[in-house]
Order: sequence, then C-alpha cells, then structure tokens
Amino acid sequence: MSHIPVRLRRIAGALALVHVVLIFVGLALQQGPLFADGAGGIEESYVQGNLTRSFSGGLLEGFGFVLLVPVLVMLARCFGSRTEAGRWAAQTGLACGLAYVAVVFAVGFPAGAAAMYGAQNGLDTDTAFAINNIRLFAHFLSAFLLAGATAGVALAAIADRIHTRWVGGFGVLTAAALLVSPPLTSVGWQDIGTMVWLVWFVGVAVQLLRGGSAATESAGSTPGTVLVGHP
Repeated sequence: MSHIPVRLRRIAGALALVHVVLIFVGLALQQGPLFADGAGGIEESYVQGNLTRSFSGGLLEGFGFVLLVPVLVMLARCFGSRTEAGRWAAQTGLACGLAYVAVVFAVGFPAGAAAMYGAQNGLDTDTAFAINNIRLFAHFLSAFLLAGATAGVALAAIADRIHTRWVGGFGVLTAAALLVSPPLTSVGWQDIGTMVWLVWFVGVAVQLLRGGSAATESAGSTPGTVLVGHP
C-alpha cells in the first residue's frame, strides 16, 4: 500500500468506519420487520411504525452505502498492485462490491420503502408482506456478492503478501461465513456472516487509518513474519 498517499488511506479508513456507524444508526431508526416476524411484523413495524423516523433511517443507511463505494475503490488500489493474481482478485472484488451496492439501492431500499409507505396508505398487509420479502431475499442473495468482494480483497492481500493475516486469512474466513449465511435462514442465523464481515471490515478500516507502511513478507521469510510496521 506504500504507493497510496497516507492521507488518502486514512480518509478511506474514516469513511469505512462512518459506513459502519451509519448502518447501525439507520437500522435502529428503521426497525424493519425481520424474516422470522412473518406477516405479523408488517403490522407492527410498517402499519404502526413511524414513517418519518424509518425513512430518515433509510436515508442515513443509504448515505452509508454511498460512502462504501470510495472505500471499495481504495481497497482495490491498495491490494493487487504487486502480482497479476493479486490484481485479478482485487478487480474482481471491486466489481462484486459495486454490484452489492447496486443491488442494495436498486432492490433492497425501494422495496422496503414501498412496503411501508403502502402499508400506511391502504395497501393490504399480505401485499405489503410480499413486497417486503423482495427486500429480505435481496439482502440474503446479496451476501454472495459481498462474499465475492471480501474474498477478492483477501486473496489479493495474500497474493501480494500484504496484511496476510487479518485482511487475507480472516478475510477468506469471512467470505466463507457470508456464503453459508443464506442457507442458514431456516434456523434464523442468516445474519451471522454479516456480523463477521463487520468485524473484519472494522479491522480493515483500522489498518487504513494507521496509514503506516504496509506489512509485507518477502519470498524468503517465514509466512506470517512481520517485516514493516504491522503487529
């Protein structure tokens, strides 16, 4: 990552942390129905919910996803610059990450907003439930795209031998957790991958904020040996 100005890396790290904060704040304000809530959740969360508060939360969350775009671009610049395999992985990760954001904006947000607005303006509960399910299933399937984005960054880090333990090794495990999350919906564990991803992503943000020289492993060193500025 040494070819990227420290100031820009720190800005990207700050944006990554703001993204996480806005996601939590937005979700807290929206209080949308979960998959396990069924049609009853529509009545409680949408029909009886506060439209202004929920839409405000949605706007904050949406802004958080806008901030995710420059972070994804920065990660593709920081990793994948030393080897062709790393470059391939980083660019694939960027494409998956941008597709993930596109799905959230094109499907997730509009479906949820339409379901709540309709539920408070004469739309029957069953129809609102069906529309909201589009939001939920878009969220489940988008986990595959987020897994691709995470795996791309992780494999690029491993290929280029930069932050191979957290960004690389834990990133691969995080991608695996995201891949297995959608099938776990039946037992209510569909968000486990997202929670693991948030932990990984915050760690990546901290690495960017530190702004020091990237940790590297030379070809002749023992795997995992730190040579420069990385504990």
